[in-house]
Formats: sequence, structure tokens, C-alpha cells
Amino acid sequence: MAKIAQARTLVAFRRAIYEVLKAIEFGGVYFVAPVVADRRVGRVFWNVGFPKEWEAAYKQSGRWDDPLPNLALNRGNAFRWSDAGTIACLDECGLAYLQRLDEVGMGEGVAVHCTGPYARSGFVGVGMPSHPEALDDAMVRQVQVAAQLCFHRYCDLVGAFKEEVPDLSQRELDVIRWIGEGKRNAVIAEILGISKNSVDSYVKRIFAKLDVSDRTAAAVRAVSLGLIAPGKHYREAAHRPRWLT
Repeated sequence: MAKIAQARTLVAFRRAIYEVLKAIEFGGVYFVAPVVADRRVGRVFWNVGFPKEWEAAYKQSGRWDDPLPNLALNRGNAFRWSDAGTIACLDECGLAYLQRLDEVGMGEGVAVHCTGPYARSGFVGVGMPSHPEALDDAMVRQVQVAAQLCFHRYCDLVGAFKEEVPDLSQRELDVIRWIGEGKRNAVIAEILGISKNSVDSYVKRIFAKLDVSDRTAAAVRAVSLGLIAPGKHYREAAHRPRWLT
């Protein structure tokens, strides 16, 4: 695991993965990123240890049928591939895909949804365990930790940390929070107790700093850069008195 964290090149990273797989007695791992609900979004695919025939089939059409990345996307915890059918109601393509995995000796493994810097979302599938019957919950959790470290290091190596986060002032952060809530400038002005012209100016500055041209893109980019948090977290922060933050 230390070799993965310290890998300076993708070649060294791949070698470290082989050592980890050997240590935990698994035969292969594959990465898919980014993972979002829409499977039409282009995905990078990376295989270490799984059969080349499966890899070729996956690149050609398997990614459309593989239910594991999207199942993992909606779960907080890793799960065994064999449990996929009990986690969700799979369509015929998904069931057929899992059947094909079993036929080529890849019927069991661990599915992990991983996150990286700038809200990167990915999937790591670790399979072909030497002792499938010993794949208990404790081992699933260990694989989840290792997979998350691998994905984070991969993001680092391919340049996920090279992008500079724009420096937004506190008032600009206040404005972008409410933009994320879908509020119009006039409403934001009333909430913050400033003029609409001031909000208009802040919005223009925010667009320039985030290199976007519309409000939706600004909100999405602000979330991806960690400037604001989605959902109730930033709604609560936006209502909190300044002296408490």
C-alpha cells in the first residue's frame, strides 16, 4: 500500500497494484472513470490482471452492460459482485453480463465506488479472489480502503491536482451558494442585504474566475472545486451567522 501511495509513474503504480493483489490474494482489478448515471459519458478503462479477452470485449460493448459501476455509484459501501442481484433489480443485460463473468472465472469480486479530487467519481472492481468463500465483510472493507487509495493516487498521477482553485472572496462565496440554490440576483440581493447591482457585479466576477458563462455551469464548477458543498450542508452554512463560520 505504501508503494501505491509513493508511486511516481503509472508504470510504478501498476507494479504496486500487482503486489497488492498478490498480498490480498486477488487476481485482477479494473478502473472505470468518470462514473455518472448517464453511461453515454465517456469512460476511461484500465485493466490489471483480468483476461485480455474480457478486456477486449469490455472495451467493445461490455461497459454498456456492466451494472457494477452504476450500482456502486448509489451506495456508500463496497459490495460483493455476487450480491448485485439482491442490491437492485437488474435488467436482462446486467444479469447476462454477470453470468458471462461467472463463465470466464470472474464471478466474484468487490465493487467499490471511489472519489477523487475535484469531485471525481470512479469505480474500482477487484476480482478473481483465490478463496471466494472467504470473502467476508471484513475483507470487503479492506478492499474498499485499498481501492480508494489506488483511485486517489491514479487521479494524482494523471494530473488531477494541477488545476488551481480560483480565489473567491467571502461575498462571492455567499453569492455562488445562492446561485446553487437557484436564486435570482434580485432575491440574492435581498437575502444578503445588498443592492442588485452589487450582486450583478459579483456574478460577473464569479463567472470570470470560474471560466463559465452561465449560472448552472458556475454552480457545478464551484461544487467540483470544493468551493461550496451541495445539498443541505451549504444551505445551512448560508443561513449561519458570519461570526459562527
